[in-house]
This record gives sequence, structure tokens and C-alpha cells, in this order.
Amino acid sequence: MRNLIVLNRGHVNPESLTIPDLHPVDAVFDPVSDSVTFLLTDVDGSHIEIQQFGKSGNVTVLASFPSTSRVLSFAHFADVAQLVFVFCNGDILTATYAEGGQVDDAIIELVGSIDCGIISAQWSHDEETLAVVTNEMKLLLLSRMFEPITEKQLNPDDVKITDSKHVSVGWGKKETQFKGRGFKAREREAEALKHAGLHDSQGELRDPTVNEIERGVLSLMDDQSVRISWRGDCEYFSVSSVEPVIVEDTGEMYDRRVIRVFSREGKLDSVNEPVDGLEHNLSWKPQGLLIASTQRHTDDDGDEVLDLVFYERNGLRHGQFNTRLDPTAEVIQGLEWNCDSEILLFKLQDRVQLWTTKNYHWYLKQELHFPDAVSFVKFHPEKPLHLMVGTASGVIQIIDLAYKITTGPTTELGSGDLGMTLVVDGSTVKITPLAIANVPPPISFRELEIEGNVTDVAISKSNTKYAAITSTSDLVFSELSIEEMKSGKHPQPMSHVSANTFMNQIEVAKQVAFINDTFVAIAIEAPGYSRIAIFEVDDIKNPTFNETVEPSAKLVLMKSRADYGAIVFQTVDCRVVQLDSTQNFQPITTFPQLCHSFDVVVLENGDFFTYGISRNGKLFANELEVCSGVTSLKVTDSHVLFTTVQAKLCLVHLGSNQFDAISNLLTNSEAADHDERIRQIERGSILVNAMPSKYSVVLEAPRGNLETICPRIMVLSAIRKFIAHKQFKQAFLVCRTHRIDLDILHDYDPELFFNNIKLFVDQIEKVEYLDLFVSCLHEEDTTATKYKDTINQITDGVGALQLENTPTPTADSGVIHRIIKNKPETYAENSKITKICTAILGVLLEPDYKTKYIQTILTAYACQKPPALNAALELISTLSGEEAESAVIHLCFLQDVLLLYKTALGMYDVKLTLAIAQQSQMDPKEYLPFLQNLHAQPEIRRKFLIDDYLKRYESALKWLFELGPDCAGEFDEYVISHELYTVALRMYEGDQARSRVMLRLYARYLSESSLFSDAAVAFEYLGDISDAIDNYSLAKKWKQALSLCKDDQKEEVAVRLVDSLTQDHRYSEAAEIQLHYLNNIDEAVKLYCKNYHYDTAILVASTASDKQHLIESIDGQLDEGFGTIAELLADCNGQMNSQLRRLRELRAKKSEDPYSFYGVPDNDLDTPDDVSIAASETSTTPSFFTRYTGKTSGTAKTGASRRTTKNRKREERKRAKGRKGTIYEEEYLIKSVGRLVERLDQTEPDAVLLIEGLIRRGKKQQALEIQRRWGELVSFIRENIDEIHDMSERDRERVDDNGVVYLIDIIPKPVIKDFPKVRMLDY
Repeated sequence: MRNLIVLNRGHVNPESLTIPDLHPVDAVFDPVSDSVTFLLTDVDGSHIEIQQFGKSGNVTVLASFPSTSRVLSFAHFADVAQLVFVFCNGDILTATYAEGGQVDDAIIELVGSIDCGIISAQWSHDEETLAVVTNEMKLLLLSRMFEPITEKQLNPDDVKITDSKHVSVGWGKKETQFKGRGFKAREREAEALKHAGLHDSQGELRDPTVNEIERGVLSLMDDQSVRISWRGDCEYFSVSSVEPVIVEDTGEMYDRRVIRVFSREGKLDSVNEPVDGLEHNLSWKPQGLLIASTQRHTDDDGDEVLDLVFYERNGLRHGQFNTRLDPTAEVIQGLEWNCDSEILLFKLQDRVQLWTTKNYHWYLKQELHFPDAVSFVKFHPEKPLHLMVGTASGVIQIIDLAYKITTGPTTELGSGDLGMTLVVDGSTVKITPLAIANVPPPISFRELEIEGNVTDVAISKSNTKYAAITSTSDLVFSELSIEEMKSGKHPQPMSHVSANTFMNQIEVAKQVAFINDTFVAIAIEAPGYSRIAIFEVDDIKNPTFNETVEPSAKLVLMKSRADYGAIVFQTVDCRVVQLDSTQNFQPITTFPQLCHSFDVVVLENGDFFTYGISRNGKLFANELEVCSGVTSLKVTDSHVLFTTVQAKLCLVHLGSNQFDAISNLLTNSEAADHDERIRQIERGSILVNAMPSKYSVVLEAPRGNLETICPRIMVLSAIRKFIAHKQFKQAFLVCRTHRIDLDILHDYDPELFFNNIKLFVDQIEKVEYLDLFVSCLHEEDTTATKYKDTINQITDGVGALQLENTPTPTADSGVIHRIIKNKPETYAENSKITKICTAILGVLLEPDYKTKYIQTILTAYACQKPPALNAALELISTLSGEEAESAVIHLCFLQDVLLLYKTALGMYDVKLTLAIAQQSQMDPKEYLPFLQNLHAQPEIRRKFLIDDYLKRYESALKWLFELGPDCAGEFDEYVISHELYTVALRMYEGDQARSRVMLRLYARYLSESSLFSDAAVAFEYLGDISDAIDNYSLAKKWKQALSLCKDDQKEEVAVRLVDSLTQDHRYSEAAEIQLHYLNNIDEAVKLYCKNYHYDTAILVASTASDKQHLIESIDGQLDEGFGTIAELLADCNGQMNSQLRRLRELRAKKSEDPYSFYGVPDNDLDTPDDVSIAASETSTTPSFFTRYTGKTSGTAKTGASRRTTKNRKREERKRAKGRKGTIYEEEYLIKSVGRLVERLDQTEPDAVLLIEGLIRRGKKQQALEIQRRWGELVSFIRENIDEIHDMSERDRERVDDNGVVYLIDIIPKPVIKDFPKVRMLDY
């Protein structure tokens, strides 16, 4: 869909500086110094002068010397400052010059000579090999140092023909050769005619499915020359020459044009198949497998045609196309490809043609005429759209081209937004309004045929007027309305303006643009200046030349402003200027670099925004560079669209400064996937057109096919506009078509939605549409997540972006959530869905709407959170006949049928329940008997059975209660089976007898449930003392139990209580029972000592009759307590020393060799050459994550699908164990010290009581030992606690199941308390 336009035609007229009357005959580009090197000589070729023409216009003479022959090949090796000349007489000369030196300093050297002379020579593209064909038809390959690589005779025997029809395959007989699938049948038919005595009118046997084999007859316009062409990678080259061919069977001899393909070493690879009329032209596509040539022949219709034909490297034909030239008069003198193989150039007598191809069709995109004959044409080796053309008069034109996609307006919504696209193809302008008919090229919707080849074309604001420039600078105007175009009419030329009416002979019209529908501007170029001619085209049949204006600098590129209110153009000094219909110039901006494509937009406030793309892919917004790697650009009424080399389509809000965010997103593919402003496209695709009213963009893939997409940002922008203007139906239809969540109709402006809910219902109107809206609602605010509006988003990087589908972090983000099957659904308070459904129901339940929208009302009830199924079923119960049946079917579609079945049953409506059951998958054998039984029961019994079936046991118990005393036994059994004791107590609150029965049942239940304390209170209240004592005893409430016992029961109960309290380590309470109720002083003292209550034990012993024995018993208990505490202190001290030592070892190892400690693979290990070190799916080599996760690099990938609770529990167990050598060991050691401190704090009160008891019993040394060792341990811990808790951030790193590194919480440092010392021991 791209056209080619001329940006600039620079004119250079080299003049000889050493010898007069020399003129240029050849030139080459020098990409190193960005200059052009000219070869000047006279008519006889007696002298040669080489000039270098710089970009700034400076001229340097590199060499000047006499010659005796015509130059065949000329090359400039700028890297070694050397010029190489190949002459017809066989001489090969080099001229080595000194940069910045004088012309006389050049060293001229004859490096070789071929006596027989040279007929053709061509350097390879890498300038390393010279291919030469001599007059004796020998092929020579020379290196850059002119050393021979190979010498080969071009032998006519390379082409052998067995007869005039077929080429021999080299084996078998002629009779057995395959001649096509239809040949045998045709042979039998001819044989039958012969035996019947009839004449075969079809002549020679020939299979129509096989192309007729051609002889390779020479074209009458073949110049008999030899041509050489190299492939782009320089691995192969081709040679085209005329060879005498002998048919072996007949001995006939004739000349044939032969194309041989040789390898870089000179080995013959293939010879082309014979083609009649093949000519001398030869050019190998640099980036392809095709060799181009020309063929002059008669086509199947009998017309003489001049085709361009293609060969593959194996010599077989691979397509052709008609050059549309006059085969009787025109001669293509040469073919040239540009460096990226996109453009094929035809060199004709006085002009050149530029062709491109897409979708297997060749387009003539540009034809350049010259006042004199064209002598040579050269493309730049690195710039694909840069070429120079030399003419016979000595003037060399250096031409800059650019691609241009000619489109109609893209900022005019409605009738002007048709996606109009114009494609130039020779004398035809292909017209396609993509909004009406998305016709794939090379087909088009309509065509405009013009006399002469078109070089540029433009369309007006209304998409009805056309203006075209021909290659002879004539102007053609046409007009056709859209309605006429839709009816099948094609536009026709309506007026023609000859070039000589508004230009002189040295000027050329190169570009055209419209101002609204009224004026047409023509960019005219001449050597040294440019101007703009303006025509008034109100009457398209009589265009009027208005005025000519001349910009201050040379014009490069001109186009209509985005709104067609004026034209804008870029000058050679990168300035962008506006020219309106009153011929007033207004400077807009200056780009940092010259741009080959740009657009100018005027905002509502009058500000100009100019966007341009330079040749190296930089995107500029006014004077600023905002992005790089850009391939195409388009603007609409609200967005700037551009594609990048990363195959991304980017859309930026018009006038915003979001380009930095876009650039950052382009480097972060994961973030870009969730941003509405970036979309992935096919690699190499470019923008063709944009249609904002259709929310669509048309892209062209590299192979030429079109793709229409609807970027989300354009769709959402249109939806937001519709909502803001209360056009809810249009917004709904767009959401439905483009699969946008319908929540946006509410979420974009909730207040507007609720204030216009009735208007919303009236506009949507269709029941199906309202159902779809209500049933597709979600709780999330889509405008804050997936459809976040980016128009006001100003960011500096990816981190500040609120990306689509990115969950907002919450306080419990680190909590592990388990999926529990059959878990009841929970509903949020103030549900958005419920609010919307309630608002819609408020409208639909009005009398004017209710009858029509019964289905939508049911949908709204069913979609509430939680669903209002009771209300929906009550509504259905008011309906009858088919309406009720359809309502049931609809509700069953929206909700779980079993849930509806139970809800209807809970309403005690058996008929409605039956209707719902019939819509389910339930077995009628199950539900019909059940419902029939219910229908036959009395009302209260029916309700009891229903509630019991639905497990609404409290409600069922209520119906049993209403059945009266006759069902008392059933009532009690139901209470027991469903544990409804509290409900029953509530019901019998006024009936004392039944209440005591229920309470006794409840007390038994509590006792059986091990709730002994509550059961004991209930039994005591009921007067059941025995059960009360047993339950108080089991509850270990010894005071209440003993208070209810009789004298003869107390000892037995007391013994049981002592045993149970001792088992629970409640020694003090057991001691009191032994002392006061069992009078066992000895056991009481022992129990007090076990609880470290030595003071109480001594007190009891002092009042006893056997005092001495008890004191000895206390001393033994003191010694036992001393041993326990001393052992504890020794264990803690040993643990503290060992763990501190291990921590120091770990940290020393970490500082000495962190790579080994953290598990990073050693890159210095020698790896065998034949062993791959790349990671694979099944690899089990330990990786960096192994020490963190326990997984190998192989299981890390497959384990991604096993993120279960079991895995997490395993991880917690590994952390708790702190196995030696794992990353968890340090964390485990630190926490272990914390647990040691907690243990000391818990034991401290017992130690204080022990010391006091030891002192009272005269065991001062043991008390001093406990106090001293405890103090030393506390001091040791306090001195090292800071070192122990010195855990670096690197040590706190962990890796989760997703491979994301996170930090564990800092382990809190424990508080080290001082041990309370006894003053008499503190010395």
C-alpha cells in the first residue's frame, strides 16, 4: 500500500580541474566518507580524472592520468585509499592517493594485463573478488590483491540439447523420456486417427499440462554484451552471454542467451533453461534467490510483450511480469536492485522506472524523466532509498526517495472517516475505502486510469476529489462521490493541466496535497530552489491556477495537515512550516533530524503537535526525541499511533507526554502485555490507515496482506465518549462486539449510571441485551484494573504504572489461601452487583415495564449477591401457563437447579417445586414419591417433613412443638438426634415439667461431650448430687465436689482428686487436699516441695509432731531441685557455646567464599567441549535456587504446577529443622537462642524460691552456686546477643514457588533480664 515519492533531486555537474573538456562517465558512492566519487574522461578515453564530491559540496581531485582504452569497471576502496580501473584492452590499474595530498602524489600502478582484452568485469559486493570475462570468453576470478583464484573457459558444451523439444535427463532412451501426464492419451488418440485414415488436425503431439520447451532464440534488440551480477552474500555470481548452441540430433546451430551461475570459487553451478527472446539484462536480487532479466516475446494472445523474468539459482524460471513498455520501441538498458531488495529499477533511454512488489504483484511506483539520455544509475550500498543518475550531458542527479501511504482524513469522524487509501501502480490509481470494502491488494475497490505514469496522488477532505501528478509533471483532477462509488462507478479524469502552463523546463512537480476540498498545492523542484503552486478546484472540471509561493529553504516533504485545514511542509533544514489557503506561512517546529514521514495536528486550544520519523527510526514530538526503532506513524482525532521494530503497535493520547512510559514499557515485555497502549502485531507490519469511528487500525504485513485490528484503547475511548454523552446503547453494542466487560457501563461513572437508570433501560430496550448486561456483571471495578484510563497518566517508568490485571497488594498478601471444595460462597457488603440489580429492578417492577421484562426481572433477582431466589420464585408463582413455564426454564438456566429445588421446597410450594424438578436431571423415581407424600400430609406435618429434609432442624422442631403433647416422645428423640437442647428449653420456658426434662437431657449431653463443669452445674440444679459430684471431680473443681460430699464419701472423692491434680502438676492444690482432708502431712510436704513452695513445706513441718523427719524430707527435695536447676544451667550454657561457635563458622565461611556458601555454580570448572552446559527441562544439576528451595533446576520448572499446601508444609518443616548445611541453619540457630532465653525466663521464679529454701536450710554454697552460674549465663547471653542477631539482608533472602526472591522478617531480639540476686550472696 506504500507509494514512492521524491524528497529531493540534487544536481551535480562535475567539471574537470586538471584537463579541460572531461565529462563524467561513471560514479560510485563512498559510504565510509558519505561522499560520491566521479570518473571523468573525454570522448576518446585518452585521459582520466577522479574527483571526490563531499556532502558539504567540496571537491577533491584524487587522481589524474592518461589512458589508452575505455574503462569497463571502476571501484573506490576508501579503506586503503585506492582506486581500481579495469580497461577494455585488458589493463588493470590502481591509483593509490594520499588523503589530503596533492593530485600528483597519486601512485599509478599497472597491476596486470590480459592480452586478449576484457569484455566484462564486476567486483563482488564485499569488494573481495573481481570477476572478469575476457574476449576469448574465459572467466577469471581475481582476489583483491589481484591474485588469480580460478580461470575457466565458458564452454558452449555447458548447454546440451538433444532435440528441439526436450532437454535430455542424461540417461535412458528418448522413447522412454517422460513427456507429461497427457502425452500417452494424446499418442493413443493420434494412433487411432491414423488407423482410421483420418488426418490429425492438432499437429505434433504435445501435453497441454507441460509448458512447451523453448529454443532460446535471441531477441532482435539484444546488444550481444556479457553481463556479470553477484548475489548479495557474494557466494555466487551469474554471467549472461550469447553462446552458439548445436542441437545434437539435427546438427542445427544457433545463438542463444545463456545465464550461467558460478560459485565464489568459480565452479559452475547451473545453466538457465532456454527462453525465447531473453535479453542482455542481468541483476541478481541481493537478499533473495532470484535473478532478473528481460524477455521480448509473443504472449498467448499473440501480442508482442516485454516481460521481466526471474530465474532461480538452479536455472529454472520463477515467474515474470509485464513491464507495460512498448516492445517494438522501448529497450531496457539495465536493471538495478536497491540494497534491501525492495525496489527494482529499470534504466531506459531517457528515464528510469522504480518497481516494488507485494502479494506477488509488481507495482510501477515511480518514473523519473531526464532531459538527456541516462548514462548510468547507481543505488547507495547502504541507504535503500538513495540513488544517483548520470546523464549524457554530464549532470548527475542524486535522488532521495521516501515511502508514503496516501490516505484520506483520519481525524474526521463520521462521513470523512472512511479509511480511504490510494495506491499508485503506473498509470492506475487504486482506490480502496477500507471502511466500506477491505479489499486485499493488489485488488482495489475502484480504479482511476490516467494517461501517463503517476508519481504522486492526493485526496480531498471529503474523500471525493482526487489530484495526481504524472511523470511528465502534468496534473490530472477527478471527482466521484462515495454514493456513486458504492454504486459501481469508477472515477474518470475530469481535467488535465499541462506542465508548461505553470512550470518552466528545468522544474519538476514532485508532490501534491489538498487544502480542504478547495485548493490543491503542488510542490515544484528545480536546481537550487523549490516553490509551491496553488490551484483552486472548486470546479474540478476547470481548475484555476491561483498563486505561486516560494519557501525560504528548499522544500523536502509536503502533505495536508491532519484536519486538511492547511498544508504543512518540511524544508531541507528540518523546519516544519504551515501554508494556509491565504498563502500565509507559519513556522511550527524544527525537528532535530530530517524526517521522511510526519504529521501535524492542531488541538482544540490551538496548540500544534508535530510528530515525525527520521530515516534511522527515531520518533520526534516537536523538537524532542521520544522513541526509537519506529517504523510507521499515523494520527487520529485522539491518539498518535506508531509501530516499532519490536513488532509492537503503540498508541499514545494526543498531546500527552506519555512517551517515556511507552519507551520503558517496550523494554519490559511482561508489563507491556497488560497495558492498553501497546499491542503485539506481526513482525514487520506497518500502519496503513486508522478509522477512529470504526475503532480500527489497518496494518500491512511484509508479504503485502492487510490485517484489520481494533486496539483496546481506541475501543475504550469510544465507549467512554458514548457513556459521557449518555449514549448507552451505542456503548453497549461496542462492548458486545469487541468483548469488553459490560461493567464499564457502570464503572466509568457510577453516579451518571444510577441517575439515568431509566434512560439506560429505555435505550438498551431489548430484553436479551438487558439480560446480557445483568448476567455479566462482576464485583471488581474494571476502570481501576483492566480498563484503567491512561489519558491522564503521567509516569516516569514502568514501576509507576497501574497495569491491567495487576492485583492491588493487600495486608494479607503473604497469607497462604487454600481452596476448599464445597465451601459456602461469601458475599461482600455493599455489593456492586446487588446495587445495580436493585436499581434496574426499581425501574422494571413499574407497571409499564413489568409485563415486558419478566425475564430480565428474574435475571436481576438471580444475579444479586446473594441471589434473591425467594423473590424470583414468588414472582413465578404469580404467573400461569406457558409464561410460568418459560420463567422456570429461564431461572433454572441462571441458577443451580438443585438450589432452586430446595428454595422452592423451603417456601412449602409443592407445585412450584415439582415444576423446577422437571427441569433438572433428578430421577423422577426419587422426587415424585417424595412430593406426592408431602402433598398428602396435613399442613403442619408437611412443613415439618420439608424442613427436616432441608436440614432446617430448628424450624422442623417448631412444627413438632405445634403438633402438641401427642408428639412429645418424637419431640424428645428429635432434640437428642439433632442436639437442639437450647431451642427446646426456649420453647418450654413456661412449662416447668417439660423444661426439667429437657434440662436433664441437656446435662447428660454435656457430660457425654466432656463439658463436665457445665454438666455438674445442671445436675446440681436438678438435685442429682451424685452425678454433680462425679462431673465436678472430672472437671477437677475439688472445692465444689468436696462441698457436696457426705462425710463417708469425702475420703474416697479426695483420693481421686489428689491423683487427678497430681497428674496435671497442680501440686499445691493436691497438697491442700492431703493436708486438710486426708491428714497426710508427709505427702503434703513432698507435694509443696515439688512445686518449689519450700516456705509452705517448712511451715507445715514446723507444726507437725514428726518435725525432724519432715525436715529431712525437705532437705532431700532441696537437693533434687538443686540438681534439676543446675542441670538446666549446664545445658543452656553448652547450647549457647555450641550455637555461637557454629554461627561464627557459618559467617566466616560466608565471608571467605560467598559463592560456595550461597550455592552459585562455579564458572571456572572445566567443561568438556562435547558436553552441553545449557539448561534443559530434565537437568538435575544443582542451581542457585537449590539451597533455598531444595529443588534442582530440572524440578523448578515442573514444580510450578505443584504449588500445593503439602509443598508449603514441607518447606516449613525444613525451616523448623534447620538442617546443617542448608540456608535455613542460621535462621534456626538464632531462633534457638531466643527459645533458650524464654526457657530461662519461665524457670527464673522457681530458681529464686530454690535459692531462698537452700539458704534457710543452711545450704549456702549450693545457693551461691545457682545464683553465680545463672548470673554468668545471663551476662554471656547479653554480651553476644547483638552478634547472634546480626543477620544480613542477603541471609534473609528466600525464593518462593514462583522463583521470586523475598525477605523473611527480621528476627526480634529477646530482652535479657537480670537475675534477682539475694543480697547476702552478692559479694
